[in-house]
Amino acid sequence: MEDKETGMTTRRSALQALAATAALPLVLGAARPARAQTIAQLTIVVGFPPGGATDGVARLAAEGLRGKYADVVVVENRAGGAGRLGAMHVKEGPADGSMLLFTPAFPLAIFPHIYPDLPYDAFADFIPVATTSKGNLALSVGPAMPAEVKTLQDFVAWCKANPERANFGAPTGGGQHFAGATLAREAGIPLQVVGYKGGAPATVDLLGGHIASSINPLSEVVQFARDGKLRILATTGDERSSFLPEVPTMKEFGYNVVFQDWSGFLAPAGTPPEVVARANAAINDFVRSEKGAAGLKAFVTEADVHTPESFAALYKATWERYRDVVRETGFKAEA
Repeated sequence: MEDKETGMTTRRSALQALAATAALPLVLGAARPARAQTIAQLTIVVGFPPGGATDGVARLAAEGLRGKYADVVVVENRAGGAGRLGAMHVKEGPADGSMLLFTPAFPLAIFPHIYPDLPYDAFADFIPVATTSKGNLALSVGPAMPAEVKTLQDFVAWCKANPERANFGAPTGGGQHFAGATLAREAGIPLQVVGYKGGAPATVDLLGGHIASSINPLSEVVQFARDGKLRILATTGDERSSFLPEVPTMKEFGYNVVFQDWSGFLAPAGTPPEVVARANAAINDFVRSEKGAAGLKAFVTEADVHTPESFAALYKATWERYRDVVRETGFKAEA
């Protein structure tokens, strides 16, 4: 028989190695006996590379779902197309609760409005299951911005006085892009987007003084702000972020710029309601748990739970909001 202490140590070492590399599928509980109300294996599909925040939260959730929803939990990275490949894979997956998509909102709430030939339908192909969190965006400035620009009002005035230099970095076609475009319209400033493939290269250029500002998820810039390398002028939540309570929202300045999108799980269309309900209960238990709450906090994201019904309503509202925002900007992505 296997020595229990040695077996536990081996499994713990394997998990630590997986967490450190964040580059291999996360497989948990491979030798567990079946429990009531669990399935044999759950595959969580993430449409982004290992190592990012979406992947990290998915792996955290996988650990929380082990033994409560499935005996084995696998995180599978299907990176490509800014989340589109992962969504396509789940669309074609089994509708029995054994495969779920974990994603931020934009591949399903924004892409339908900017890609004319998107290979999936946000409503016909997926069922909202549960959310884990909602994240704030932040407008940050760096070395390219004069030191006297300390508030959003200062930034707006500077943009009006320096139209040829007024720009912000953001991934093209994502929530950050449209948050900046909405601020430009609301404030009446000539703020032009400088497109990037992700938030990290935009932050690098901001730190290097190559762009005037950037709009990023808080998790990408909060430590640089704490180290004094960047200044966060405002956030995009409906209320101030608990992570930066001293930083005002854009809404406080009178600008209707509220972007606080969800991250969550979706199932392929046709998944039975009772399976969706059981998955929702297990995911909500994870989010509410001490370990889940602490893990989400480490990713600088606000824990958020919904029933399948309330998530479906939020899902539709997010889709409709971005439909209107995209129409106002007139933006269309290249295929």
